[in-house]
Amino acid sequence: MISQTTEYALRAVVWLGANPEKPLTAQQIAEATRVPAGYLAKVLQGLSRAGLLHSQRGLGGGFTLAKAPNTLTMWEVVQAVDPLKRIHECPLGFESHGTELCALHQQIDSAIAQIEKSFSACKISKLIEKTDGSSPLCAAVPKGGKGGKRARS
Repeated sequence: MISQTTEYALRAVVWLGANPEKPLTAQQIAEATRVPAGYLAKVLQGLSRAGLLHSQRGLGGGFTLAKAPNTLTMWEVVQAVDPLKRIHECPLGFESHGTELCALHQQIDSAIAQIEKSFSACKISKLIEKTDGSSPLCAAVPKGGKGGKRARS
């Protein structure tokens, strides 16, 4: 339901939130999150343009979160890189539908509304602080955690 770009953005933001000590380069983030560096650089630029990341050039530069992980939501990240749009009128432009959506588009909009609600309620800090034994980006656990082999999805 979400794009690969969105997945990559979320991985990067979670990694940055879990490693706030110093700015991280696109290459460092790419290695930790297993995202192609060239692709990730473009994603990080988009997140910076949206105001979710700070970017600093030069020696000691890199990327940091512009908002605390306990205030930044998954929804903000999604909307910054590949927005999910609610359906408010017939996407096919049928005048006969007016402001009423057909059953198909009602169902699609309902699903998007549920995703919006869930992602809006989920702070990035919740993804970092999960205590059920799993952690985001398992093979590269931050702060001395116990890493394991990364599960394939």
